[in-house]
Amino acid sequence: MGSKAELRARSPEKTVDSPPPKQSCGYGRANTAQARLKSLDLHHLTVLNLLLREFSVNKVAAKVGQSQPAVSRMLRRLRNVLGDELLVRSGSKLVPTEWALAIRAPLREIVAHVHQIEIDTIFDPSTTEREFKIACADCIESTLLPSVIARMIGAGPGIRVKLRLADPAYDVSRALEDGELDLAIDNSRDPPAQMRFSNLYSDDVVCLMRSDHPLANQTRIPLATYLNVRHLAPHPSSTRDLGPIDCELAKMGYRRTIAATVPEFNMAPYVLTRTDLILTTSRLFAEHYSRLLPLRIVPAPRQLSPIKFYQLWHERSHLSTAHLWLRQQVHEVVRQRVRRPTTPWLGSEKRLVVSSA
Repeated sequence: MGSKAELRARSPEKTVDSPPPKQSCGYGRANTAQARLKSLDLHHLTVLNLLLREFSVNKVAAKVGQSQPAVSRMLRRLRNVLGDELLVRSGSKLVPTEWALAIRAPLREIVAHVHQIEIDTIFDPSTTEREFKIACADCIESTLLPSVIARMIGAGPGIRVKLRLADPAYDVSRALEDGELDLAIDNSRDPPAQMRFSNLYSDDVVCLMRSDHPLANQTRIPLATYLNVRHLAPHPSSTRDLGPIDCELAKMGYRRTIAATVPEFNMAPYVLTRTDLILTTSRLFAEHYSRLLPLRIVPAPRQLSPIKFYQLWHERSHLSTAHLWLRQQVHEVVRQRVRRPTTPWLGSEKRLVVSSA
């Protein structure tokens, strides 16, 4: 046997089989970035969350109430701290890096939960500073939403209410998921399965028309007649995004003739006074405008089932004390204001069902 020195000399050098040196990317980089994320405060995380959702410095600046240069400086700091470009230029727009896409979903959850903890630590409507964001269908009875707003802002000087329409182009589910909305009040036939909801009330479907319309003296419009008259709709219907009425007709294999459309429901009654068109809507909405304008209400074909109105929210806000209070305010207004008014219409069916909270 040779000496230890000789054995070392004879041993071949390790080349191919030697483990590669550790890289600065991959798992090690993820751990480093994870540690650096902890050094950011909630405001930086909020801005980062918005940047990875909007892909626009200008849009984020508008949302957080800061100047564009201030948000640009914050993006540079985030890049330095996290060791990633986060957003890179692709033509005229910004696109997220692969790592930014990987952290987007967990970051959104973190920010949402932290904000919720801050909001729900103590919720007292008389002292809180809070803006509630609500989306709603514009066919809801016209006095209902003003009553909701009045009740909420009357509960405390720091409460603000921001209302917007839940139009077909607006992704209500995404807005609730991202925290852009606190609550939606809608009447779509099929509420999104991934959202929480509670019924508010249901209302019969009726046809609203001018008082001297040829069908104004009908006790109910038969389906065959309904399909042969011309209709007014609140927005353009399409095969891709049908409204509740057209969805139900399509399921039965029918299609009505829409002669005109208007951008919002509350404009439709005024069009009816000058035309022979018919508006299909909920009876509460029709009763409100029949008191203001020379219009007549006639029950719609029996094949059209009642319209159900409900409130919709995301799972993360289900146990929030602030959101529980919000939903309670809506329920209380419905309980107090949604009654069966005594208004001139033909037919005797009682159609209103007010749900319990």
